[in-house]
Amino acid sequence: MANLCRENETAKSIFRRLECAVTPLVSGDYGHRDIAGMSSRISFSQYRLEAEIERCRAECQWDKIPPLLEQLAAARLHEQDDYGTLLLAEALLEECLLENVTLLKTSTPLSDQTQPKLAKAKDHLNSLLSRGRLEPHYLNEALLLLAKVHYVQGRYRDAQGMCARAGIEEFTRDEQPVYHLRLLAEAFVIKGLSLDHQTVSAASRVRLSEREEECLSCYLQACDTALLYLQELDKTVSTPSAKTAKSSISSPPVEVDPGYFLQAALQSAYLCLLHKGHLAQGTHQLRRVMRVMDSRGSRSFRKGVSRKLAEVLLSSVSEDSYWGPLSTPPPTWLHMEGATHPKETIYPSSRPPQLYSTEGGSYPRRQETQTERQEGERKDRKWPRMA
Repeated sequence: MANLCRENETAKSIFRRLECAVTPLVSGDYGHRDIAGMSSRISFSQYRLEAEIERCRAECQWDKIPPLLEQLAAARLHEQDDYGTLLLAEALLEECLLENVTLLKTSTPLSDQTQPKLAKAKDHLNSLLSRGRLEPHYLNEALLLLAKVHYVQGRYRDAQGMCARAGIEEFTRDEQPVYHLRLLAEAFVIKGLSLDHQTVSAASRVRLSEREEECLSCYLQACDTALLYLQELDKTVSTPSAKTAKSSISSPPVEVDPGYFLQAALQSAYLCLLHKGHLAQGTHQLRRVMRVMDSRGSRSFRKGVSRKLAEVLLSSVSEDSYWGPLSTPPPTWLHMEGATHPKETIYPSSRPPQLYSTEGGSYPRRQETQTERQEGERKDRKWPRMA
């Protein structure tokens, strides 16, 4: 009996030594540290890649999306590839639109037969929606992208329906990615343009008036959201967040190509008012756009707005009827146009862009170059300034 007990104790001792030898590789403290280290590496890799993807989507750098998707697939960060399919569909769609701006400006529908990138993007989006595995915020993005597909193919009622299905309120919350503001601005203008393209019976004047007001409301919100998007994009480029700074190699600021829908979002509100002969409200909207705080992406657009404003004032506003830039249009002008208040007070945006509060603030200051600074310092040394 004593021998049997000793043999059992010896066997237990050997088992404990073997367990101690093997355990650090598969469990125990060392194993937990190894697993934690692996998960932290995966988390950082996912963090870096997704931050870089967000930046490219915000800056409309569609050619950089496919290489990032390859890295995402190699890292196997998503159990399903629906996220990557959504990004690929967006990149294909946006590249197609950039190649066909001329056709879009003339409202010429694009077809699957002549636009293979558009056909692939539409197939990807339809398959994503049929599978139904996307997370809610990605589902909203897919719906808005499909609304864009329907619009460029001339199916305006379907485009309007997709905008209605998407949860627009999800994009208006704070702390959303910058590219959500671009999607939101485009969604508003697509909805407005889709309504504009749909025919309404001439007998239904009430319905026609309601639709015109709904279109204008969409255009005003699209303009404000597009300007806010450019301002927020300028902030991320000028002062990158910790997420962006750690996620990618620092690169020079990128001049965003606005594309057809972002340009339409910026211009549709004042063009709609002026085309209807509402000079006072159109002028007020032009001035309001000029009061928006300057951003790198809006400078060329602001030049066009200032030219348009000068044309309207010189051709339609006399010296006696002129009103100041910070003032609202005279009530008599508004009454002639069938309004009591400027349209942006009737249809306020949930997140308006930042505005200059002074009259002279709408003229952006040009940044002094290093050569100009050196030249100025040289002149100061030669001709000291008087105190």
